[in-house]
Amino acid sequence: MSTVGPEGLAPLARFAGEHGLRFVDAPVLGTKDPAEKGQLTILAAGPQDVRERAGRIFGVVGSRTQWVGEDAADGAASRLKLVVNTWVLTVISGTGETLARAEGLGVDARDFLAAIAGGALDLPYLRLKSELILAENYPASFTVSAARKDARLITEAARDAGVHMDLVAAAAERFRRAEQQGHGDEDAAAAYYAGFDG
Repeated sequence: MSTVGPEGLAPLARFAGEHGLRFVDAPVLGTKDPAEKGQLTILAAGPQDVRERAGRIFGVVGSRTQWVGEDAADGAASRLKLVVNTWVLTVISGTGETLARAEGLGVDARDFLAAIAGGALDLPYLRLKSELILAENYPASFTVSAARKDARLITEAARDAGVHMDLVAAAAERFRRAEQQGHGDEDAAAAYYAGFDG
């Protein structure tokens, strides 16, 4: 149930086979708070005959399971997770960079948020990450270091597929700078600080 990327599945599938275990690849969407409330989305791949049993486990932390394949080792669930995290990292990075740009230009970030309120450009995740930045409080739900790890998995998988990931590569650099500034264990929104020197 971790984000290991398609390449990380081979040793897990091998381990399961060597120990007579049934293998289900099931990365999740959501963070600590949704997990504690049983509201994660499970992206799963595995054989039909284990799905009911796996569903009982998934139901402890998740409210929805999306099955995307029967062969867990094929990586369909892990590939979907990387696609979703491409969007997540894009929103986090875009939020941080937009709010840093606002500060640099002397624009009140709340004026930006008011300008897009309720329109097609508005979204809850932008609001959530913006509030962390505006409060200068970054309780970790998805850390800068975890975001950097996922950016690496995304770019490696994309490279293997012959796809260029310019935005994710730039996001990875922002997360790297934020780590160097001492924000690695804070929420990924703290990559906002990578928009400034020091």
